[in-house]
Amino acid sequence: MLIHGFPTSSFDWRDAMALLARSFHCVALDLPGFGLSDKPAAYSYSLFQQADTVEAVARALDIEAAHLLSHDMGTSLHTELLARKHDSRLGFTVLSSTFLNGSILKTHAQLTDFQRMLETPSRLPEAALLCAEILPEYVAGLQKLMACPEAVTEQDALVMTELLAYQDGHHRLPHVYAYVRERYLHQQRWLGALATESDSAPVQFVWATEDPVAVIGMGRALAELTPRARFTEVPGVGHFLPIENPHVVAEAIDAITSAALSQGNCRTGPA
Repeated sequence: MLIHGFPTSSFDWRDAMALLARSFHCVALDLPGFGLSDKPAAYSYSLFQQADTVEAVARALDIEAAHLLSHDMGTSLHTELLARKHDSRLGFTVLSSTFLNGSILKTHAQLTDFQRMLETPSRLPEAALLCAEILPEYVAGLQKLMACPEAVTEQDALVMTELLAYQDGHHRLPHVYAYVRERYLHQQRWLGALATESDSAPVQFVWATEDPVAVIGMGRALAELTPRARFTEVPGVGHFLPIENPHVVAEAIDAITSAALSQGNCRTGPA
C-alpha cells in the first residue's frame, strides 16, 4: 500500500508502482482532499480520519497484510497506522514499513514561505487567496523542491494540475494542511510507535539528500531514533523521490521485503 503526501495524490507513485507491480499487488489511494477523491469543505482532514480511510480501503479490498510505503504527509499517517497496530486495533498486518522524505520530526523541517503562511492563523485569509490562484504555478512550485525537475513531463504537469483542481481541491489546501499541527500534538504517540516497530517488522528510511524541506538531517535523526531500521541516503534527488527516482524506491521495497521474508513475515505475488 502506497500512501502519498501533500498536496499531491497517488499519481506520484505512477512510475514506482509500474516497477513494483511486476512482483506485488499494489494499492495506491487518493486520500480525501486529494486527487480524484472527494474534497468537502466541511471535513477535518485529520490524519486520524485519513488513517480510517486507509483501513476502510484495506477492508474493501480484503487486504489482510501489506507492506506500507509512504512519502511526505503520508509518513505521519503511516506512523498512526503503526500506533494502531501497537494498540492491537489495526485491521491488517503490517509486513514492513518504508518511509521516504517526510517531516515526521517537524522541528527539523526547513519550511517554505508557503508552508509558513499556511501554519500562521493570522495569514490564513492571505493563504486562501493565494491558493485560489495557485493552479498556473502549482507544478512549477513543486519542481522547486526537486533536484530533478525534468522528471515531470508536460503531460505529467497537466495531469497533476487537473488532479488538484478536481472538486476545487486548490481551495481546500488550507483545510488539508491543518494536519501539520497534529505532528506536534501527537508526536509522542507516533514517534513511540515508530521507535518500537522494528521489534516486530522491518523498517527502513530511504532519504533523498537534496530535499530542502525534509532535510537529510531529519532522516539521520530518524535513523538514530530507530537504530534497528535500515537507512539509505539517495544523493542527487530532492523532495519528490517517487517521481525523481522511482527505481530507487522499487529497489528499496525489494530489499525490505527480502528482509521480511527472512523473518518469515512476508507475502508477495504478481499484480
